[in-house]
Amino acid sequence: MGAAVTPVPGTTLGEQDLPPLFQVSDQWAIRHQSDSFRAVRTHLILLLLATAAAVLTEQASGHVMTVLAAVLYGLTIALGLSTSRRRSRAHWQAHRAAAELLKSLAWQYMVHGGPFHSHVADPDAVFAERLEERLRELRTCGWEDSRSEAGERGEGQITPRMRAERAKSYAARRDLYLRDRLLEQAVWYKNRAARAHRAAARWSSVTAALTLFALAAALLRTVGLLGGADLAGLLSAAAAAGVAWQEVRRHGPLTQAHSLIEQDLETARIAMATTVTEAGWAEAVGETERLMSPAHTEWLVRFGT
Repeated sequence: MGAAVTPVPGTTLGEQDLPPLFQVSDQWAIRHQSDSFRAVRTHLILLLLATAAAVLTEQASGHVMTVLAAVLYGLTIALGLSTSRRRSRAHWQAHRAAAELLKSLAWQYMVHGGPFHSHVADPDAVFAERLEERLRELRTCGWEDSRSEAGERGEGQITPRMRAERAKSYAARRDLYLRDRLLEQAVWYKNRAARAHRAAARWSSVTAALTLFALAAALLRTVGLLGGADLAGLLSAAAAAGVAWQEVRRHGPLTQAHSLIEQDLETARIAMATTVTEAGWAEAVGETERLMSPAHTEWLVRFGT
């Protein structure tokens, strides 16, 4: 997979044209994601430092290193309890799901896709019903509703730009969707797959090197050429921490999942530009939006690779 980043095509719609709640949920998702990864990273670093202090206890005189190791292990436990109470990962995933839901419904509404086909009697009411129904489900999973006024609910999330795009001709709506949604997302998934691939290769190299060093240290200590601290144990702990970090970030599975989605989106874009008629447009858009849903990505990460 190439290391170069493919430029994202320019779009005519900005975040300000999407539902206001999308921007809020997107920002909260980014914040909770950062909190979640920072907590795991800090947890692993504290464990490594505690292990190092425990290893050095045998070499140090007095009880300084013993006390330090005990303190570090205590901090590790405290951080774990604090992290479980904050539920940053659950909040991150709930807000990401809400943001992607809002974005997907907005696009389907604008281009007459999915349940918002051209013959629906009241698309605004359908939008409000679908949105609030899904948000009620996400609220039970950790999504925090920032709206304080009744006008911000339901149809209040439909922006003037969304209504203007919906009023355009089929050809204009099709071109907008193929360019600003499908092409942009295909490039996004391609770049994300490349980035995850590079990260997976880098961390695999680090953990492999640490494992080899641990093996060498163990062999040297066995034959008496390396005395003192248990360097093999410390290196093994570092390698284990590297593996744990890869499991948290899921670089490998995400590489495969994002690559598959990018290929499916490109196939869908070609089909929708050449063979899909106006009669089958709504169904094609609905299926394409399903490919970009967090639930589909998660399914591919777990079972599709």
